[in-house]
Formats: sequence, C-alpha cells, structure tokens
Amino acid sequence: MSRAESGFGRKKRRGGSRRAGGTQTGDHVDDYGREDEEFEQGYDPEEDFSDEYGHHHTRSGADQYDDHDSYDEYGYDGDDHDDRDDDAPNAESTGARRGGRRKGKDKRGVGRVSAFSASAIKKVSVLGDRPNQIVYTLAEQSKRKRGTAVLGVLLGAFSIALVALLGMLSFQLLSGGGGSGGGEDSIVAPPDGHSTLTPEQYRFQANDPEVFGPIDARPADAEPMTEEAVFGSVEELELGDMQLELRDSEITDSCTSLVWGDGLGQSLIDADCTGAASGVYTDGGGDHVAQVTLFDLSDSDAATDVAGALDPTNAETDLGFLLSRTGGDVEGLQDGYSQASTQVMGHYLAVFWSAAADGSSPGEDSDLATLDVASMSAFGFVYDEVVAHRGDEGE
Repeated sequence: MSRAESGFGRKKRRGGSRRAGGTQTGDHVDDYGREDEEFEQGYDPEEDFSDEYGHHHTRSGADQYDDHDSYDEYGYDGDDHDDRDDDAPNAESTGARRGGRRKGKDKRGVGRVSAFSASAIKKVSVLGDRPNQIVYTLAEQSKRKRGTAVLGVLLGAFSIALVALLGMLSFQLLSGGGGSGGGEDSIVAPPDGHSTLTPEQYRFQANDPEVFGPIDARPADAEPMTEEAVFGSVEELELGDMQLELRDSEITDSCTSLVWGDGLGQSLIDADCTGAASGVYTDGGGDHVAQVTLFDLSDSDAATDVAGALDPTNAETDLGFLLSRTGGDVEGLQDGYSQASTQVMGHYLAVFWSAAADGSSPGEDSDLATLDVASMSAFGFVYDEVVAHRGDEGE
C-alpha cells in the first residue's frame, strides 16, 4: 500500500491528524486493527522509552526535542509496517503502541526515539554506563591538542631566538670584535722604508687603582675619543723654562696603523683597542721633539700587556714600537738617541716618546728629562674621565 493510499501524505506534518480528506481508508484501519479514535487514545505523550533504548533523559514533553520537517531526516521509513506480521503475538498491542508513537510524532513534529539517529542510538547502546569515561578521554585528547599547539609556539620562539643569536655571533665574528668595543681584527702593515727606531731608555709605570679605579675597564657605552676632547685644551704645554707647542695631532680607530712589529700589532688586537690619539710637540726653537700616544683598550690588564709588548728589552715579545710621526718640518725620532715612558691609566695606555731633534745623547743636559715630564701633561683628558666616572659612582 502506498503512502498516498493510506493517507500518510506530507501535507500536514505539524499537529493534527494524517487523514486525507478528513477520514482514513478502510485498508488503513485494517492494517492497524483499530479506529482513529482508538489510535488517538492509544498514544501516551508522557510514555518513557528510556529503558527500552538504554537512554535516560532529564527533560520531558515537547520541550525536550525540537520540531523537524520530515521523518526521513531521522531515518524513519513510513512503509516499515508492511514488513511486520499482523498475526504475531501481541500484534494488536504492539501496533497500538507503535501507532501511538507515530501519532505522537505527527503532533509534536518528532517523537522521543526518532530524535536519535541510528548512529546516535548505536553509540548510546555501546557506551552503556561509560559516558563519563568517553568524556574524560575526549577532554584528554583536547588537552593534548592544546599542549601540542603551545609546544609548537615555544619551538617557533626558540628557533627565532636561536637565529637571532647566531646572527649576532656572526656579526661579531665578521666585524672582528673580540670585545664590547669592536676593535681591529687584522694588523695594518707599516709603510715601506719606515723607521725602526726604538728607545734606548724605557720606563714603565703600572696602573694606580686609587687614582684610575673608576676607569679600570672601558664602559660598554663609552664614546670614542675626539681630537677636540683630547687635544683641545693642551695645545700648549709648559714646565719651567720648557714650553711646548702642538704641531700635529690625529685620532684614529686603527691602532695598529700607529705601530710596527707583528707582535705589538697582535697585542693591540688582543687588547681590543678601539681607538688611539697621537700628537707631536716641539719646543720653541725646534731643538726637542716629543710624540705622545694614547691607546683606548678594554681594561688595565690589557693595557699592561700592550706596555710589555712595547718594551724593547722584553725577550718574550717580538721587537716593535711606535712609528715616528716626524718628518718634513719636524725633525727627530728617526734615528739616534731617544727615551720613552709608558703609563697604564685605567683602560688607557699612554706612551711618551722624546728625543733631541738631531738624535744626540743628552749627556749632562737635563732638557730632555724636562721635556719628558712636560709631555706627560698632554693627557689631562684621562683625568677628566676619572672625575666624570667617579661622580657617576657617587650618584
């Protein structure tokens, strides 16, 4: 029998009866074994099917399920009753009960059991008393997914930090900066035919922590020296009858360009020399000359090492010294007699190199000694640094 013949059309799905034209056919009554009034009386809207399908609910009535447009949406086949044996035991009561359930579907839009798809009913039957265990399992899976996402973010951040670190290290290696200042990484070769004069007298004065303690190490944010800062206030020096005048000056970031000797040049690189100041003084008559040099090194220990490499009598180092800046209008420090004094002043190393213009030995003449002491006044800049940093320590 088709659904059109039995009056089970889809024209009236929500509420009301399914009778086409207001009455049901006789065949339909025979199929279910009851009149429409009995069919309607057999439906119990509060009947509970939870025990039958293993499902328990907390809500009741029409509020528990939403309306739906068709039986097909929930897998219901309206022709299922054709396959049932009407002569089976309790067929009438079973038909009444199932008929009542179908009647309930027509009134409410969907019945209690039809709200579950076939797969949903299967899941409920399989789970039995284990729904909480499944919930916990799903929760654990969700936590693992979140943990995997967090781990991915952390690994990504670690990779970025590692790349940045490698980039910084590569930059330092390429720039040749062994220390914070980024000094030279190769020795500048001296000019061809340069003088290899070394002082016949060499004196060394170690660092005095009580005086130069505030500048024992070069600050990470130290500014490079400037010609004005170093030589601006010392263009003229005076001691007794000795008056000196600044004839030439230079500030350079290539420390090795001021010296000759590979051992000395390497010691400046190892000391992380970031700059040097050099000047030449002569007296009024041009009879005496003094060359002063100030190296900016990493700390007082590095300055002490460079002073050792400058010492011509040091058998542990190769021979090397300052390149003479004289020539042309200024004579001296090319050959003959000369003397030098070095002083460690915190992270600075000062070198004072003096001689007679003609390279003659001083003998009993004290002018060369006076010249040497007078030239040591050229680096008042260093004492200004001490005062400035001592003030910072007091703040």
